[in-house]
Amino acid sequence: MSITLQRLEFFRAVARHLSFSAAAKELYTSQPYVSNQIRKLEDHFGARLFVRSQPKISLTEAGAALHKRIEQILSDIEQLDHVARQFHGLQRGTVRFAATESIGNHVMPELIARFHREHPSMIVQGRIGNTEEVLEWLDLREVEIGISPQIPEDPAVISAPFYREALVVIYPTSMDLPDPLPLERFAELPKIVREGGSLTRARMYELLDPESLGTTIVGELSGTTAVNEAVVTGLAVSLVPEQSARTWIEAGLVRSCALAGVTLSHDFHLLHTAERDLTLAARAFIEHLLSYRELG
Repeated sequence: MSITLQRLEFFRAVARHLSFSAAAKELYTSQPYVSNQIRKLEDHFGARLFVRSQPKISLTEAGAALHKRIEQILSDIEQLDHVARQFHGLQRGTVRFAATESIGNHVMPELIARFHREHPSMIVQGRIGNTEEVLEWLDLREVEIGISPQIPEDPAVISAPFYREALVVIYPTSMDLPDPLPLERFAELPKIVREGGSLTRARMYELLDPESLGTTIVGELSGTTAVNEAVVTGLAVSLVPEQSARTWIEAGLVRSCALAGVTLSHDFHLLHTAERDLTLAARAFIEHLLSYRELG
């Protein structure tokens, strides 16, 4: 009489509940059928595996010894199934990432296109938000990969350097400002800032005295595109990622300059949680992104 996978699963369920009826309920079958399968397993091994007593049964010495081995066998089989599903996912799976606006809008589209050429059946889903939102989505496991200039304090998050982004001051074409612009002069100018949670906003508060900065802020807008358009109107100046403002700068709609004596850049990091069992698809996408970093 052969050992079947079903009989091993029935044994595990009975050993877990120490009840034939509870095991049958878990396995969506009848109690007599479970009892019959256990008897066949006992016949195969030539030993009693359970002491049948009331109100609960118990494992015999032979049953307890086999229990450990059967648990390991079933665990190994489940792991094989998981690996097989991952290989299937690499062919037709989905990868979910989140990135801040400048990287998400100006760097990721090209990288997604390259990845798609290598894996044409893969779907890449991206979310765009500010730094705070990206870290929150990663923490909630709503995405597998995050791209952010800020590394969370969570020790479960693995990070790798990915991309360095330059920041510039943009100002209306009606203004005549030196390049580089002295920090003291920048502090005096009216400013448009990003919404709370944006790292460019936080950087501006690092550079300038928060109290005096508050007196020069004339607007707060969500997203770099809105900030760029506000500067076009002549309303104020702002600090933005160069990538995000390049179209406006090259079109002559705004001007740009550096700040004297200040290095304006963000270092972006590729993030994923160590505790999460990444699919092969997600791992392939991470390797693809890191190869871009190495080439860059």
